[in-house]
Amino acid sequence: MSEAKLKKLHAAAGSALAVSERPFAYKRCGPGEGISDPRPGDIVLIRGTGWLGKSIRFFIRMRCRREGDRALAHWSHAGIIVNTQGHLIEVIPSGVVLNRLENYRAEEYHYVYLDLSAADRARASQYAYSCLRQKYGRVSFVLLALTVLTGDWFGVPDRGQQGCVALIARALQRAGVTFPRRPTDMTPADLAKNFDVLP
Repeated sequence: MSEAKLKKLHAAAGSALAVSERPFAYKRCGPGEGISDPRPGDIVLIRGTGWLGKSIRFFIRMRCRREGDRALAHWSHAGIIVNTQGHLIEVIPSGVVLNRLENYRAEEYHYVYLDLSAADRARASQYAYSCLRQKYGRVSFVLLALTVLTGDWFGVPDRGQQGCVALIARALQRAGVTFPRRPTDMTPADLAKNFDVLP
């Protein structure tokens, strides 16, 4: 993202928009707040407050504590924006679904503006759309929890099933984004670390 675009985003979002030295920017949206300019390919890190969100953050916190990134255990879910109307694709227990960012207005989330070309945004969105109605990778979810419990002693086998972060990582890989971990071994904290997002 050019410096001019970052300044424009910063001015539009006010002090809530954080800008790092890397070409990424993000905005924290508290309950009742939202984004007026969603873009395909951008991502959303969501802090779930229910029992599942708290359970996920417990496991993420274990890994983050070992790696010295405890603050990154703030989020438990993620989605990828697929159009300018604010639709996002996410993975929930029933599978891969199309949802609206507006449905998270009562939650705290961080909207991450990514520096992607229009072609890269289209590739990421097309991949996400192609995953609609796929099943949730419950076995992969359990294996990821075991991986974290054992100190990342083994990696989660990639059986092609989707988790919320695995889907996003695979979509962004099609846009040329690289990650240090395999998609099946990633959590929302890995996305936050890769894009310099802090709670």
